[in-house]
Amino acid sequence: MKKKLLAAALALALLSGGVLAGYTAGQPESLVSLSFLNGIFWNDLQAVVKQETDRDTSALYTEAAGQTGSSFAPNSGVNGDVLSGAAGSGLIWTEGSGLVRSGELIDVTAGAAVPVNGALAAGHRYLAGTEVALAVASDAARWMAEGIWTVEAGAPVSPPAELPFADVAPDAWYYGDVSFVFQRGLFNGVAGDSFAPGGKMQRCMMTTVLHRLAGEPPVDYGPLFQDIPEGQWYTAGTIWAGRLGVVTGVGGSRFDPFSNVTRQEIAVILHRYAAGMGYDVSGRADLSGFSDWGTAAAWGIDAISWAVDAGILNGSNGALLPNGDATRAEVAAMLHRFANWSAQEAQ
Repeated sequence: MKKKLLAAALALALLSGGVLAGYTAGQPESLVSLSFLNGIFWNDLQAVVKQETDRDTSALYTEAAGQTGSSFAPNSGVNGDVLSGAAGSGLIWTEGSGLVRSGELIDVTAGAAVPVNGALAAGHRYLAGTEVALAVASDAARWMAEGIWTVEAGAPVSPPAELPFADVAPDAWYYGDVSFVFQRGLFNGVAGDSFAPGGKMQRCMMTTVLHRLAGEPPVDYGPLFQDIPEGQWYTAGTIWAGRLGVVTGVGGSRFDPFSNVTRQEIAVILHRYAAGMGYDVSGRADLSGFSDWGTAAAWGIDAISWAVDAGILNGSNGALLPNGDATRAEVAAMLHRFANWSAQEAQ
């Protein structure tokens, strides 16, 4: 009950523009923890917050700056400026490029932590889970700040590389996730300047990107699946994943590489991979708050519960959609969250 009351109070504060109304300068603790923010709380909050922040950035800045009594204060900086924020402080990034230099910064709009050297998205709202340091990476930048922030001049910063994809808009909810998987070399485009964020993720794509995430360990070919021939772009990743026990066939010694992978299958794949890497996968979430949790397969429910607890799998409008085919944007987001989770587990 206490957790539900806290979630309701934080949601109300976010929507009213007062994330830190109860935060005081003498309070050392974080207002919220990363584990809580990555929990079921996102299912109810994420869509509403996105509506509030997913707008034209100039209009957002003007509106926020003009709100009487708003605790968000307008700020601006130039390339190299370092923003240091206390745990629990809030930020709406409105214009220009910015990078996370250190600390735990939660993207409230996207529902995920921003990795070190990760880019800030214009129009997104952020919370500092710990003390954080950000850097302006463009000639000029603007933001709305709440809580305890200081700005100091620093060395010039190179702006983050722009994505080459015409179908990934800077204000799309998955922009940061696509940027992460592209910069890490996990995903490529499908043709020319297209990423196809709404395209379905195939089983052979999933094994390939997971193999890349693992550092592409060398693989000697062997006839593990009769429909995985030698020399294809997906061969090494699929043979590696099959030998590791991360994926299994569909029967008859077949892998069925070009069929679509579902959301619950991805949860199972990541759960097996995490367990094989020695990470603690004992965490479990209560799924009863999702309207369709009972439609998950018996073989997938345990992995889904783990993925929700770890903040890797979020619902959509209160539903898990376990049997839905995952899109490339959704998989990019899940891999991004998995990478953040595994990095924390490794510490």
